[in-house]
Amino acid sequence: MREPTLAEKVADELTHRIIIGELKAGERLRQEVFAHEFNTSHVPIREAFLRLEIRRLAISEPRRGVRVAPLDSHDALEIVRMRGALEVMALRTQRGRPNTRQLVKVRAALKAGDEASDLVAWEAANRAFHTAMAELSLMPRLVATVADLNIAFSRQVFAKERADSWQPRSNHDHQRIYDALCNGDIEGAVTLLENHIWAGERYPSQMRA
Repeated sequence: MREPTLAEKVADELTHRIIIGELKAGERLRQEVFAHEFNTSHVPIREAFLRLEIRRLAISEPRRGVRVAPLDSHDALEIVRMRGALEVMALRTQRGRPNTRQLVKVRAALKAGDEASDLVAWEAANRAFHTAMAELSLMPRLVATVADLNIAFSRQVFAKERADSWQPRSNHDHQRIYDALCNGDIEGAVTLLENHIWAGERYPSQMRA
């Protein structure tokens, strides 16, 4: 696996700040500020900003520069619908029981979620679990799309929950999906995953349409 470029590292760090709300919707992203912070030229910062735009986390406007994209509650339904379609499609590519090597990342994400002591760690583990599930498909473009959708989903989660009192929780849905995979019950895992995406506690069932 290759080492991430500086632009990728900066984009990932800014993505994290946007997800948790440290960089707020509408906030100006200034190249000179981040070039100074990351001790680099403007070139990798511009590339990082482009990556944020691709992830729909930033927008570039004439005479206004690059800003954090607005958080639109109407995006939630689109995100859930796309996740429901693409993550299920990724899992359906499985034929029989995945081997131990294939499930390493899934198992690690499951463990991280159970051990999370705050919302930031728990949501990072949640994203890692869903991305690791998609990686079982061996379809890199699909995995990248699923990862970006889960980033968008996490941003919605923090907008909804960051002011609430978060308590450590165990994700029984993830455990059941993992157990079904270990038993070679792919259809069972698919059904559990689809229901988990749609009936998760963060988004009400009336979002179905």
